[in-house]
Amino acid sequence: MNNEKRVNPEMVILARESRGLTQPELAARMSTSQGWLSRVEAGLRGVQPEQLQKLSEVLNYPSEFFAQNDTIVGLGVPSLYHRKLQSVGVKELRRIHAQIYIRSMHIKRLLKGIDVGDSRIQPLNLEDYNGPKEIAQLVRASWKLPRGPIQNLVSSIEEARGIVVPLDFNTRKVDAVSHCAPGMPPMFFVNILNPADRLRFTLCHELGHAVMHQYTVDKDLIEDQADSFAAEFLMPQKDILPQLVDLSIEKLSILKQYWKVSMAALLVRARDLKTITPRKYTEFWMLFGKAGYRLHEPLEIPPEYPSLQKAIIETYIEEMGYKVSEIAKLLCLTENDVKAIYQPEQSVAKKENQIAIKEVEDFLKEQRSG
Repeated sequence: MNNEKRVNPEMVILARESRGLTQPELAARMSTSQGWLSRVEAGLRGVQPEQLQKLSEVLNYPSEFFAQNDTIVGLGVPSLYHRKLQSVGVKELRRIHAQIYIRSMHIKRLLKGIDVGDSRIQPLNLEDYNGPKEIAQLVRASWKLPRGPIQNLVSSIEEARGIVVPLDFNTRKVDAVSHCAPGMPPMFFVNILNPADRLRFTLCHELGHAVMHQYTVDKDLIEDQADSFAAEFLMPQKDILPQLVDLSIEKLSILKQYWKVSMAALLVRARDLKTITPRKYTEFWMLFGKAGYRLHEPLEIPPEYPSLQKAIIETYIEEMGYKVSEIAKLLCLTENDVKAIYQPEQSVAKKENQIAIKEVEDFLKEQRSG
């Protein structure tokens, strides 16, 4: 008698890649052949109950995970953009992509029960505007941001109903990934291993992708365009230009604390705005190298904590009465994974973050009562 259970081959691949395993590696851990696993992932055969149990144990996902029929959000379309080093390996990138697709599935499922409001991060066609600088200015104006530095970029993006998701990428070679999929708010997955000043520029770089690259994409230009957007968004030319003269290491450190971007970003901005000569720019980079600033700059910028995702989970628990075990079933995760991913230690959050979470929760309550 054939007791094979049908599984969704896409979910098997997703689970395997999210754990950073190749087909031969997973087959070896399951004490089976790669040929068998290859056929399962190709949808050519099901799995026996004991094989499904082994798959679940090795990959640490409940057996229900492999039966999910969700369309993987954004799979097969150019919906992912990165800020990464060229040296990142294909295997690493697949692991990160798989984790992002799984988290995107979670967010999509959670948003079925909660209305967070419409996103104000709307795609614009670059061909209709005079470059990234103008688009950055338009976004700042539409969000009603004041002149000068943005005090909390994460909060500004969340208020515009973008979802910022902190992730441990387990590598410093990928700074962030933005994910824009039909019917979903823009999602920004940021690497928590990087310092706050780098994360702010990275997040703004990904915001540039979300705004500018949904219609027109020139693969040779998109990264420079996203950098130009981020530079103008975080350091508007008309505000910062007078400050980028007579630069010194000491002045750069002061400007870093004011603008909340790295000294390196300020230096590049000064070069692009021609407030320093190419020779002076090179001299600064030599000084940075001698001082070790290319790896770690002095004067850390305070981190910014996302609150929207946490508020959504808290709404399920506190307002809708969900238990952790029920959220685990909803998301097809283990309870331990739910706690690790969605209920990190409260001591990590600062008081200002708790206030921000309360503001989002109040907004969600208004949406439900309305």
